[in-house]
Amino acid sequence: MRLAATLSILIFLAPVSGAETIKLRSGEEIPGKVLSIDAASVTLENAPALERAAVSEIQFAAEAAKATAKTKAAEPSPEQKKAAADAFALANETAAKYPGMNGIVLLDHGEYVLKPDGTYTYRNHQVRQILKESLKQAWGQIIVCAEEGRERVKILKADVYSPDGSVTALNASLIKISKPQSGGGDFFVSGHICTQYGMPNVQVGSIVDYETESETYNPFRKDFFFPGWGFQDSEGPVRVSEVSVTVPDGTEFHYAVRNFQDPKTAEPAVSRSTDAVTYYWKLENVPPIVGEPAMPSYEDVAPFMRGAVFKDWDRIFDWAGAMHKERTKASPELEKFTLDLIKDAKTEEEKAAKIYHYVQKEIRYIAVKVGVASGWGGYDANLTWKRRYGCCIDKALLLTAMFNVAGIKSSPVFINTNNMQEIDFRIPQVYFDHAITLAEVAGKKTFLDSTGYDYRFPQIASFDYGVKALNIFGKTIEEVPVPEPKENGSFYDYKLEVSPGGAVTVAETMRYSGSREGGLRGYYRSIKKEEQKRAFQSFAKSVAPSAQLVSYEVNNAENIEEPFTLALKYSIADYPQKAGNIRIFKLPDFEIAAGRIGEISQDRRVYPIEYDASMGRYYSYEITVPANYEAVSLPEKISLSSPYASYSAGCRTAKKGRVLCEASWERPKRIIAAADYAAYKEFIEKAASYSKKQLFFKDTAAK
Repeated sequence: MRLAATLSILIFLAPVSGAETIKLRSGEEIPGKVLSIDAASVTLENAPALERAAVSEIQFAAEAAKATAKTKAAEPSPEQKKAAADAFALANETAAKYPGMNGIVLLDHGEYVLKPDGTYTYRNHQVRQILKESLKQAWGQIIVCAEEGRERVKILKADVYSPDGSVTALNASLIKISKPQSGGGDFFVSGHICTQYGMPNVQVGSIVDYETESETYNPFRKDFFFPGWGFQDSEGPVRVSEVSVTVPDGTEFHYAVRNFQDPKTAEPAVSRSTDAVTYYWKLENVPPIVGEPAMPSYEDVAPFMRGAVFKDWDRIFDWAGAMHKERTKASPELEKFTLDLIKDAKTEEEKAAKIYHYVQKEIRYIAVKVGVASGWGGYDANLTWKRRYGCCIDKALLLTAMFNVAGIKSSPVFINTNNMQEIDFRIPQVYFDHAITLAEVAGKKTFLDSTGYDYRFPQIASFDYGVKALNIFGKTIEEVPVPEPKENGSFYDYKLEVSPGGAVTVAETMRYSGSREGGLRGYYRSIKKEEQKRAFQSFAKSVAPSAQLVSYEVNNAENIEEPFTLALKYSIADYPQKAGNIRIFKLPDFEIAAGRIGEISQDRRVYPIEYDASMGRYYSYEITVPANYEAVSLPEKISLSSPYASYSAGCRTAKKGRVLCEASWERPKRIIAAADYAAYKEFIEKAASYSKKQLFFKDTAAK
């Protein structure tokens, strides 16, 4: 299974016909029948060819599509009948072994062929049975995009085998072609053409059998070739998954494999012809990936192969470094602006913070990509500064350009965020999803992510933690550290005033550090004042349904230079539970709710637990009780520890009328190994059980 690349997305193109309307970028609409499409032109019947760049969208005749959809499938050929019968026999056999699956992958075939001139082709053949309604959309259509001027793609075959024995073949008139300008949100992609083909007559029980071929006839670098293949699926079992990579004789081919259960299958079969060498992997009867809460990404758990035609990263360092050095040269205008921005800063940390916060707040995150050069190379820092928007690499280049002016050494670095697959640095590749910055501030390595608007220097988003980074200027592989729990913590301080009759007033202050602070600042900055009030009312009501919000504060939601804090005050008319003259108190937010620990809900795990960051939660409670309240039982002190986390808590009477309670829950690790799951689960369950404890007082004035 070939996963979509971040910067190079392929598309399946086919001859098309029956077009109703061709929309031009000028706004003009031309009726006609499309005979063919390639990278340069769109050929119409009885009309001159159109330049491909001038065409924005092709809409096909709705009536023709409807008529085709209603038409019964043509009588299948003997070859199609045999293919369908064989597929259903294999599917039935597999379904008996794996009941309840969403689908079955009968064949998952890939074939890469690199040519001596650096161009290459890729063939993909899929045979899949759809067993659940939810898969009709995902497996019953082909939607793919490719960069214009570099790739041409065609559908070689697209048959639908129905349980009644009918076969529906590829119908080119149903193909829709468009040129989208946006990938959604703030990410805009230009220079790509997308094709959609919905296979007709697909129903639950149908088998789709399609084959495509893509030719990269104009690669952006003829010495870059990075095939990759995954051998497992999350929707159902895979009977056969195979991939071959053919390179010219004399061309080096390096590969790295992961997650193979049998070392023998991890090694490819190698065959030679007169002018080429082929590497071939094949896995059979691969069980499905069964999802678990907080599990790693696909490539981190599935058998996977990545390859390249060179062994180390120097070629990528040189290529990207040349682009980045040229694009981080500050113009005289940017240099003057930067010096003015930091003129009052007294230390290097203050200079770095001023520049970091400026790029975060004043340069809006908007990605506009038209190919690899802007994807990997980014736009010139001076252009990004002038137009006041850019993507992650654009903002990283601007940050470096301004740091250069301030005399702070820095470099753009590429990472995969920790909610994506971990980059296998044993083999070079270009499939990164994010760019941040590594700076040397006051002699300390400091990773900065200027795409976020809410992270106070030197904070970064939690998805940056614990990943390896490609340091372009330093030509090294670095690791973004996971902060200590207190450096990514939540600190809650409660003061409870209890009246003789049992009414309680609760005052709470909340402060944060690390990504926890930035994430919450972003949330409260983005919501309206009335929505903020509702959030605090919800806090109070979660403690007691009768709670009444008295006041609340949101501090420094807009001011990134200062710590972000929250505070609220609420009252509860009759908070403690009563049992005769005993008053039972449950401390607010003391209990570890089930919703916080869903990752340990299973008896056992196959895959590790993967959090996005470390965690620290710290609680202090000061409870003032009236003279008629006498402490009967308080939660005893507890101290739990494991290789992955620790928990401590307890209550004590400080003096008459005053009780102090504390709790501390720390998890310095981001990933919990599956082998240690049982011990980790036991630890969390003990902590959660303790956190249910309550405080018992005797009301000496009660009758």
